[in-house]
Amino acid sequence: MRKIRFVIYSLAVASCLIEGCVSNKSIKEFTGTSIEATRRLPVLADDLAESCVRQKQYASIREGTFDPVKLRHDAEKECVSLKASEKNFIVANKVLVQYLHTLDKLAGDDIVTYDKSIDKLVANLGDSKLIPKAQVTTLSKLVNLIGDASSNGWRRKKLGKAITLANPDIQTLLSTLSAIIKNDYVQLLQNEQLAAKNLYLATIKENVKKEPITIILLQQQWDREFKLLEERKIAAGTYADILTTIAQGHQLLFDKQARLSGKEVRKEILDYTSKLVPLIGEIHDKF
Repeated sequence: MRKIRFVIYSLAVASCLIEGCVSNKSIKEFTGTSIEATRRLPVLADDLAESCVRQKQYASIREGTFDPVKLRHDAEKECVSLKASEKNFIVANKVLVQYLHTLDKLAGDDIVTYDKSIDKLVANLGDSKLIPKAQVTTLSKLVNLIGDASSNGWRRKKLGKAITLANPDIQTLLSTLSAIIKNDYVQLLQNEQLAAKNLYLATIKENVKKEPITIILLQQQWDREFKLLEERKIAAGTYADILTTIAQGHQLLFDKQARLSGKEVRKEILDYTSKLVPLIGEIHDKF
């Protein structure tokens, strides 16, 4: 009986080595860490339009408009194009997360399931300032791939195929999201900083002799807001680095698709996972 068990165990180990269980575990660690890394992207996306609104409010107050309701309403009207981009950004992140879950399932030889609501979300996406129509096509292709993997019962043997088919679109998607964060979002924060600076400086100059205590409080408030925006700019750069690292890890899997079960792939993909972990820590409480 023991001999039979040993034979069964030996066959299982051999099968695992052939199919790359160890390497696929490393891939699961990479996808799992990547999913965790993208968890806060919707919070950042929410701040795209909000940063624009805050900037407009600062400018309006400086010009003498003090009605809070009107301030908010007028600012939102001016930032409406960014609100559309925010929606597309969040949907794009949903697709990215669903794709990473798909890879995770395939690497674990599990049945692929996904949130089918993303089919409708992507189908209803329109053009926007930061995520144009061409990117919507990229999202549609990824959603179709995820749907095929789910409906056709893909398992571990289809892992290489999924990576191969998705890589061009994943690289495009991650590059686009990274550029939005690193360039557009950071620019919005810089504009907000400048608008706040102009308001606070003008107010301080006008009241420095009349209300010295108020000026001290204003200076302290300005310092807090400036520090917060600086932290967000640094965190935005870190988030862009996270997306770039995920793209590089996926490119590695694409380049080594014929040897996904090899020790070399295991070591290299673990290196990318190790790079992601401290980056996640840096943005933990920033968004």
